[in-house]
Amino acid sequence: MNTIRFVRSIHRIGQQQWNSLSTTDNPFLRFEFLAALEDCNCIDSEKQTPLLKTTPIDSGWIPSYALLENEEKVVLAIAPVFEKLHSYGEYVFDWAWADAYQRHGLQYYPKLVWAIPFTPSTGPRIISQGDQAQQLKYHQQIAEGLTAYCQQDHYSGWHCLFPNSQAQKAIGPVKGSMGRTSCQFHWFNSDASNNNFADFEHYLEKFTSRKRKNIKKERSRLLESGFSFHRKSGTEISHSDIENFYHCYQLTYAKRNSRGYLTLAFFKQLLKTMPEQLLLVQARYHNKNESSDNESRIVANALYFKDSDNLYGRYWGCLEEFDSLHFECCYYQGIEYCIKNNLSHFDPGTQGEHKISRGFEPTICHSQHWIAHPEFSHAINEFLTEEKLDIQHYAAQATEHLPFKIKTTI
Repeated sequence: MNTIRFVRSIHRIGQQQWNSLSTTDNPFLRFEFLAALEDCNCIDSEKQTPLLKTTPIDSGWIPSYALLENEEKVVLAIAPVFEKLHSYGEYVFDWAWADAYQRHGLQYYPKLVWAIPFTPSTGPRIISQGDQAQQLKYHQQIAEGLTAYCQQDHYSGWHCLFPNSQAQKAIGPVKGSMGRTSCQFHWFNSDASNNNFADFEHYLEKFTSRKRKNIKKERSRLLESGFSFHRKSGTEISHSDIENFYHCYQLTYAKRNSRGYLTLAFFKQLLKTMPEQLLLVQARYHNKNESSDNESRIVANALYFKDSDNLYGRYWGCLEEFDSLHFECCYYQGIEYCIKNNLSHFDPGTQGEHKISRGFEPTICHSQHWIAHPEFSHAINEFLTEEKLDIQHYAAQATEHLPFKIKTTI
């Protein structure tokens, strides 16, 4: 009989064992990405001392990796699970559920979250060498194990966020699991004949004439104003590039009187451990009216991740606001990179209806939830049923506003 064991650090699993189970090149499920979150004080971790003493940093994210083992204690699958003391950094919003619990004198936190911290991106939610049928079974057994763990240790419930279709198919039928939908806007490398685009001009042929002119004007204005854009990947990215990016990243948060979840050390560690999956877009600006020399300065950065078939836009920052600069760095440059490198899909991040007019299509995302309290579970399930209809209606309406000559169906 397979059983679940929980561990408080990815380092207790080890990179060798992790990589021996992994069959995905998704950047966010790599050992290096998750280890950097612990190592660089983005989430709680254990100091690597001989005594392995726990030293919480009060991030509200406590690693609780779920290891599925057989009777011989051989690890069959691992799921990224975290004990949560709040709902920040999840992007599937359940604050209203927590408030309802509090109004009834109940504790919503701690809860368990089966997800990648700070990363609202659909992807695999286990690593395993099992075949497709076995992986479906492993997902179900981990979900059932989380249910038992919640009941045993008095967690309010568990939440699997942004699972891919395989994980969604497996977890959905688990007893008590409730499905939730949300809508993001993604780009797909496919013309009217279902072929990849040859270049950005080819992509714009998909647009109506008016929308196509708007995009061209938007891009040309930036170039005429003195901007230039540079894409760097892998070892082309230097430590000073990352420091410049991070300054912009934190400054953008500071304008909203907040601070980014991730540390400079985190980004520097990723540059060291997984540079081949990083893409940095730099915006340089040369104001000819203020300077007689030909030097330009970096005024904005967008940091992406990539794998063999997908681009993921994640982090952005700028020194000052320029009209349309965000669209160029975070959308058009990403589209051009996908076309040039034959990537079929671009996930630019959560939210943003402004993406629709630039050709990003409404895309339904999923999450699964299990709530221990039976009355609250029933009430939440009714809410999710109504919410799903609203999300479907919203996505259908958004599709009607796509800039393409032929409307795309969801």
